[in-house]
Amino acid sequence: MGFPGTLGPLTPGILFCRILILLLALAPQAAASEPLRVLTQNMNRLFDDIDDGNHERILSTGRFKNRVKGAARKFGEHFGLPHIIALQEIENLNVLQQIATEIQRRYAARYRLVLLPGQDISGINLGFLVRYGVEIRKVDQLFRDDTIEPGGIPLFARPPLYLEACYIENCLILVNLHLRSMRGIDSLADGDRVRRKRLLQAETIAGWSNRLQRSQPGISLLLLGDLNALTPGDEHVDVVGIIRGNPDNSRARLRGRDLVDPDLVDLTRLIPPEKRYSYIFRRQKQQLDYMLVNQGFGADVEVIAFSRIDTHFSDHAGLLAWFRW
Repeated sequence: MGFPGTLGPLTPGILFCRILILLLALAPQAAASEPLRVLTQNMNRLFDDIDDGNHERILSTGRFKNRVKGAARKFGEHFGLPHIIALQEIENLNVLQQIATEIQRRYAARYRLVLLPGQDISGINLGFLVRYGVEIRKVDQLFRDDTIEPGGIPLFARPPLYLEACYIENCLILVNLHLRSMRGIDSLADGDRVRRKRLLQAETIAGWSNRLQRSQPGISLLLLGDLNALTPGDEHVDVVGIIRGNPDNSRARLRGRDLVDPDLVDLTRLIPPEKRYSYIFRRQKQQLDYMLVNQGFGADVEVIAFSRIDTHFSDHAGLLAWFRW
């Protein structure tokens, strides 16, 4: 067991983290001294074996069971049963239920399920697994009815999934994100639409988070997930910079507006640069997955790290953080 230990040579610091994760995983779930552990993980299009009539991908029963078992094993043995798991590219509640059932069978840990279907034509959605001991206050989808003109297509095929949760009398708002990918961004036919959608998504999230901070100055806000965006930003639009509140428009084709004051904080900047990647594209290491918090966030970050990419499990690394309230 030991998430940070998968990241490279076994240094004394990593050995310490490995032992600490083991102790936390074995500790009582309601232990008041236990840090809140939050994981975000893209599941690489995890569909079930049931035909829902939506022209979705259907796995064989054997393949689906193997992926469920692999997910439960990863969340238990490698990530130490996080309190909150934000998932991208999950088909439906049945997938979440099967994973939760397998986790309970293996590790006697119970999770509640959160998933609201979006509008992605391929059938992938956003979800949360929330461990018992964490109170769920509110669940919502943001910007579900927002559209882009002309054509009125949804601004978010996968509407950001809002979760308000409390742990040991401390509450936070989490927003699970899976933004428009860069696929087709250089296309003569589709490039302009893709670039514009990425810009509008980023500015919509930035404006919303700024309004939330102003209306509730004491909140703790955590934006996390697969932003499908690079740092530094690409030559088309600086998605992460816009969401943080400090877009770099020096080389971006579409200029982003600074809509956030005070800026959000990118927690992944705490990770050493050589380990700061979550995806490999054409043998190039890239960071697509993030955790961003507001400056009034009420917890200290004790550990944050990307896992090693395990292609048998997903094409994305997981991003795990420990928060001490």
